[in-house]
Amino acid sequence: MRKSLISGLFLILSAGAAEAGSIPRYNSPPANYHYGTLPGPTGDISGSLPPITSMRRAPPLITKSGIVPPPPPPLPTWTGVNLGVNIGAGWANARLDVPGLASFSGVGMHGAAGGVTAGFDYQFFPQIVAGVIAEGNVNSTSASGSIAGLGEANFREDASWALRGRLGTLTSDETMVYVTAGVSEVFTHLSFPNTPGVQGGDVRYMGAIFGAGIETRLDGGLYARVEYLHGLYDRRWFAGGLFSATPEASLARVGLIFKPAEFAATGVSNVPPMRENWTGPYAGAHVGWGWESTGLSGPNWTANGVGGSGPIGGLLVGYEYQFGSAVAALEADGSGAGIKSSLSVLNLNAKVNYNWDYSIRARFGRLFGNTLAFASVGWSQTGGELTTAGLGGLQTSHAFSGVQFGGGLETMVTPHIGARLEYLQTYYDKYAAILGSSVDARPTAGKTRAAVVYKF
Repeated sequence: MRKSLISGLFLILSAGAAEAGSIPRYNSPPANYHYGTLPGPTGDISGSLPPITSMRRAPPLITKSGIVPPPPPPLPTWTGVNLGVNIGAGWANARLDVPGLASFSGVGMHGAAGGVTAGFDYQFFPQIVAGVIAEGNVNSTSASGSIAGLGEANFREDASWALRGRLGTLTSDETMVYVTAGVSEVFTHLSFPNTPGVQGGDVRYMGAIFGAGIETRLDGGLYARVEYLHGLYDRRWFAGGLFSATPEASLARVGLIFKPAEFAATGVSNVPPMRENWTGPYAGAHVGWGWESTGLSGPNWTANGVGGSGPIGGLLVGYEYQFGSAVAALEADGSGAGIKSSLSVLNLNAKVNYNWDYSIRARFGRLFGNTLAFASVGWSQTGGELTTAGLGGLQTSHAFSGVQFGGGLETMVTPHIGARLEYLQTYYDKYAAILGSSVDARPTAGKTRAAVVYKF
């Protein structure tokens, strides 16, 4: 009898020990968790599956220490005020007209521009954002010329402001591609510093401004913006109606934008990347607008600003390699261009055209979600052509080579298709002794382009 009792007790203790060390059954709560105030699961808790009608979602589990897992990071807030600073490259090309005598479409200027911006955006639909932007800029865009014995002339942009609306579409929670249009005013100054008795003056130009850009989130409340703006301005008369000037201008720039509504937010959204890895080949097509400003010099004169502008377009290919959140690439492209300037004086007509260019460059960038912010450096060559009529029908061409710098943003629209906006500026070498003369030429070029890229 005693032996039977001892055997039974041993079996009971063994079963209890096995139960304590076993994996919890279907609806048995873990030993280190307890349920909150919500009712727990109902039905049989003996380990068998409960009836389907009694199954319900388990309430949130809370640890005994009271620690609750943090909520996911908030998504970007596109509705609200935005403030920012920007810096970039400015270009201008003015048409001069002397009625009945001459016209010159090609006073080319280039320089730097920087300023501040403020705006308000409103997200109407899940992917549509509209807003208004006000900005002020300080510019160094200028052109100059001098003739021995007659002095020097300088023309520059001092400042500008613009009021624009914009309309964009979200390619992801963090990135927007947009178009913009509005009004702008440019403050210019004409001076003759070495010519006694000749007065310059300040002139304001009003006009329309339009463009496009990409804006992407870097961190909570902090965004990067890349955009291109093109302005068409009204005509102004000088010297009592003796001649007029009609400029067009452009601005390619990057900006750092602060959104107070998101200042307290941290992290990025939980949207997975469209493309897991950027490593591989790619190809694409691009279209945009190009500017050229050529410095001419002779024995007794200089003209630092014979310029033109026009459309550009072409193809590009490259290979990228991703390591961590960084991307490096080698890229080549070719473009056709319609950049032109012209001079007409009585029976003399002359044209300077830049018809093509190609480039080879390295790109380096950092990924922010589905968007790559990048800079580039490389080598470029462009073809320039000079033709005249009424002066012996002269014609010459030259391939200029030079170093190229640039940067931009590229965002993935699908796992294989990306949209890019970038700016490239090139400093070319000098073409000495044009047509055996004493005239030298050295061009500087800038172009802003949008591209659609397919990643294999």
